[in-house]
Amino acid sequence: MKSKVEGFVNDLIDKSSLDLRVEVSEPEPNSIEVMFQGFDLPLLLGHNAELLDALQYIARRAFADAVAAGVQIDFDANGYRDARKQELEIMAHKAAEKVKVTKSPFVFDPMNAQDRRIIHTALVDFQGIRTESEGDGQMRRVKVLPA
Repeated sequence: MKSKVEGFVNDLIDKSSLDLRVEVSEPEPNSIEVMFQGFDLPLLLGHNAELLDALQYIARRAFADAVAAGVQIDFDANGYRDARKQELEIMAHKAAEKVKVTKSPFVFDPMNAQDRRIIHTALVDFQGIRTESEGDGQMRRVKVLPA
């Protein structure tokens, strides 16, 4: 599976004319990590890594059968995913503290499913608040409410 994903992503990058190098690894069974390096990294990570997310989405769709069977395909560049996770966790805790004090709901800007999941998970054990997602499609957002 790793070599198929690697070939697919390299073809995608070649056809896109982006100046990027791809390194694909399989850190554990059923987990494939695609890491990018190169001159066009700022394009990949601009606008909250919209292009990185889009490429990941395309790869997951191309290998939909494997993904449905439990294979995880993750794209990253320059540690973006870890940094984004930390940033979202901090934002989630600040929002939860604000909701706890003011007793008023806090609504995040729309975000993708991966980011929403990080917010929900960060606050699952936070006392005195609860979270829910609202909206449809690209406009889906997390709402933090008093418990």
